[in-house]
Amino acid sequence: SSLYCQKKPFLNSPIFNLLMSGNTQRRTARLLNCSKTTVERKFLWLSLVSIKQIKNCSSLHLQIDELETIEHTKLKPVTVPICVNADYQILGVSVGKIKAKGHLSEISVRKYGARDDEREKALTELLEKLRKTLVIQPLTITTDALPLYKTLIKRYFPEARHIVVVSKDLVKKKKELIYTVERKRIFDPLFALNQRFAMLRSDVRRLTRRSWCTTKKIENLRKHLELYQIYNNQQLKF
Repeated sequence: SSLYCQKKPFLNSPIFNLLMSGNTQRRTARLLNCSKTTVERKFLWLSLVSIKQIKNCSSLHLQIDELETIEHTKLKPVTVPICVNADYQILGVSVGKIKAKGHLSEISVRKYGARDDEREKALTELLEKLRKTLVIQPLTITTDALPLYKTLIKRYFPEARHIVVVSKDLVKKKKELIYTVERKRIFDPLFALNQRFAMLRSDVRRLTRRSWCTTKKIENLRKHLELYQIYNNQQLKF
């Protein structure tokens, strides 16, 4: 049994639900009247067990984009490529380091040294995972205008039609309608993906903006996202 030698197996389900509902490990331990070490160990155990629960799926229309977060500090940004279908199901996630941008780039190099750019590696990992798990090849894959998407999608899904979406904010800024009511009437072709991004920011505490809860180990961020993928696909209603 996977529960062999566990002293508190009754905490597995509550810890899973609390960590997927916007709580930190410390707050989860306080609510369940246990130690933070117990929560941390249960989280790592859940991540190992959850890999077996990710099943093969089929979807004809995919949406791919990247969510950006940080690793301990804003000087260490991280990219999180995610694939979502039209039914708001998360089909795959990946994680990779990227370089700091703007005025933080020079500070980051001076304080932490040169940082690898793993954007292409993370996207490649995501597409390889999708090619193995998808039962049926997708008909369309919708992304933004990043040139890297075109090359990788053509390599891994040559028969799929690649739909490129230009940011609606850029279009509306040109017409000076960005702050008007008309902005809300525009159809968003990446709505399912952007909606899941908002859910992730809300439900995964380490992804919340302006929070002192940050990711200390990038591998734990990957494990948390894989757990949320199962929570999103099996427990959330669409």
